[in-house]
Amino acid sequence: MSLERANMNKELSEIHSEITDNEITIIGIATTISGFSLAQDINTLFETKLKLFKDFESYNKEIDQITYFKNYYYYNPLYRLKNFLIANKNNDNKILIGNKNLIKTKINFDYIYILIGRDHVKYAEKFADQITKIPNISLIKTIYPSQNINKKNNKIQNPKSQTLNLFEENIITPKISKTNKKEKKENLNISQFIEDIEFNLGNAMFEKRIFLAYKFSVTKKLLEQRQNIISHFGFEDFNPTSIENYHLTLHFIGNTSVKQMQKIIVICQEIFKDNKQEEIEISIDKVDYFEIKKNNLVVYFGIEKNIYLEKIKQKLVEVFNDKNITQLQPQFTPHITIGKIKNLSDKTKKEEIKKLFSIEKQTLTLSPVILFESISIDNSIRYDIVQIFD
Repeated sequence: MSLERANMNKELSEIHSEITDNEITIIGIATTISGFSLAQDINTLFETKLKLFKDFESYNKEIDQITYFKNYYYYNPLYRLKNFLIANKNNDNKILIGNKNLIKTKINFDYIYILIGRDHVKYAEKFADQITKIPNISLIKTIYPSQNINKKNNKIQNPKSQTLNLFEENIITPKISKTNKKEKKENLNISQFIEDIEFNLGNAMFEKRIFLAYKFSVTKKLLEQRQNIISHFGFEDFNPTSIENYHLTLHFIGNTSVKQMQKIIVICQEIFKDNKQEEIEISIDKVDYFEIKKNNLVVYFGIEKNIYLEKIKQKLVEVFNDKNITQLQPQFTPHITIGKIKNLSDKTKKEEIKKLFSIEKQTLTLSPVILFESISIDNSIRYDIVQIFD
């Protein structure tokens, strides 16, 4: 598990212990219908409440890369049963390395249904039996991972009573003449898969990735400058911020629990009430970048130094750090993100970002400050308003 994952706290009350392989059932589904339609059909058939959640994050240790998969989730509090419906295929065609499939050895399945909790076997049997009533489902295969790992020698010990293959029912071997051919078995890396599930339940799905920002009206001039920059990086893996998502980031807070977020809202209400300015104007004066990690860049519009924004930013840092809410970085630069570049191939373009683009200064009027949540859904970013401090 990556260091970032390991350091995150599990704030969700229903997550009280690590998941073991005998608490989980995994079901593979092959179908031609969309994830949304499948979720709706499952909700109707089983009276569940699957909803589209943040993308399911799968971590590849070998290359230190996270891949995202569309994710529907429902928790049944009565039976403490967690239900996932996850796309087995990532639809980001830009992925050159890493996992295109959530379960690499089962590429023929379009979706993975996961049940975690007590009585998961009973509900999985009902699910596998009834789901065939939904049209256009061509294949259902189930496994109940009851294999135990001997930690001393790291070997898998199969139960004597039954033989199970991934996504396959119990194998009944008829009495036939002996053959010298050996059946090839495929194994799922249950431990890594469970790590992914625990991380998503404990952190990614229920923690809020939040930041403070201002909205503004995007001008025609700004759009022209934006398009020039996008065109310049046409051969790079450049992911531009959509126009409807344009904002001036005042400060990035990051991942936080719902409980912690409520404290942040109260603190921000006090800060912005005591430091209120009816109308804020900024001037854009440059294009610049900062590097997230080597050759992964955030390209942004920079603004002229603004006394009010500097004052309010420093106040946020002072109060947040003093109250031990979260450690905000004093050197954070308010900016307007144009887009992100992954694995920049032409390294000379780093300096070209600063030199080639002559930005005609323009003034923008900002909205009241807003607390946003950044949500990853279906390989795209959506910004939801949590609180407006007007």
